[in-house]
Amino acid sequence: MAVINTKLIDSLAQVILALSAEEQLLLGRKLSETQQSSQFELEKFFETLDTLPPDPEQPSLEAISNVVKEVRHDLWSAE
Repeated sequence: MAVINTKLIDSLAQVILALSAEEQLLLGRKLSETQQSSQFELEKFFETLDTLPPDPEQPSLEAISNVVKEVRHDLWSAE
């Protein structure tokens, strides 16, 4: 979970409250566009990912599981 910077949030809130109604409206539109653009880019990425052929180098689930077990073992034995 990300750390919340309350001082930054307070400062931003003060700046936003100092904006005129028109400036607040423009800011709201810009934020909305940014969120929609980010969501669109993510959806486009997943659509592209779905069209790609399978990776011939993709390890099996068993191989991935073995690597995870080895890493955990190394971490636990290091303590």
